[in-house]
Amino acid sequence: MIRYHFGYQAPGKAMSGKRLRPQLLLRTALAEGGTVECALDAAVAIEILHNYSLVHDDIEDGDELRHGRTTIWAQFGIPHGINAGDALCAISYLTLLHEEAVVPSNRVVEMLQVLHEANLRMCEGQGLDIGFETLPTVSMDQYLEMIAGKTGALFAASCELGALAAGAEPARAAEYAKLGRAYGRAFQIRDDVLGTWGSSSLTGKPSGADIARRKWSFPVVWALGRPPSRDREIVARAYEPCARVDAAGVGEVIGALERLGARAAADEMHDRALAEAGEIAGRAALDRENAVRNFLARGARRVA
Repeated sequence: MIRYHFGYQAPGKAMSGKRLRPQLLLRTALAEGGTVECALDAAVAIEILHNYSLVHDDIEDGDELRHGRTTIWAQFGIPHGINAGDALCAISYLTLLHEEAVVPSNRVVEMLQVLHEANLRMCEGQGLDIGFETLPTVSMDQYLEMIAGKTGALFAASCELGALAAGAEPARAAEYAKLGRAYGRAFQIRDDVLGTWGSSSLTGKPSGADIARRKWSFPVVWALGRPPSRDREIVARAYEPCARVDAAGVGEVIGALERLGARAAADEMHDRALAEAGEIAGRAALDRENAVRNFLARGARRVA
């Protein structure tokens, strides 16, 4: 089932996904004078942990497709899906222990703590996201707190682990975590745009799936914070507790969000998060060659 999830079930079939987190980890290690070899196991560990979260997320959201392929739980059943996700979590930590071959043992312990804490914060963020589905309204502060855990935690850990693997002091590695956290915010906001306006050929999911499932994404949270108007009322009705939105209703909500300016607001917030990452790097003298930040900007654009 794990091989199926990663796309190995058919000879010659490529793996799905962008693998942004391990790439971010490796680029951070290189920026701090490390090598690919010193950070490779950490990069594999962060990608496996990310995929554990995806397997469970698909179950929790009831998603039957990921990257255009049937999800594990939909293919094999919920019990198998939970078990496969748990196995991926265990494999992630075991993989990180391989770092002992190239990194001092005390440093590996520090890295394990970073990964465990990121997992906990990610679960906290996911819990908030699930809880939002039954709330009558969600504030922008609540939304930002949720994505800081659900998405930002692993991006922060990717940067921090890369710096630690390269031999950076913990305080400096923590500054890299701030850089990754800002990027995670940018990534999630852009991903919310894709979940609202992206075609199924890009997302591998039905168009407008986030609206149909009443997910509290950035465009919706922002729009419902606007003054009363006909378009705001269209969105508000769709997000009333226990509301059901058919295909025509999804299109109506998307149109209302567009007219309210939610997409432009998402673009502005996304750019602001990337600018914040640049400010963090400048203050702490991180990423002097801009390799990490250039990668972050390219990665954010890829989900547009």
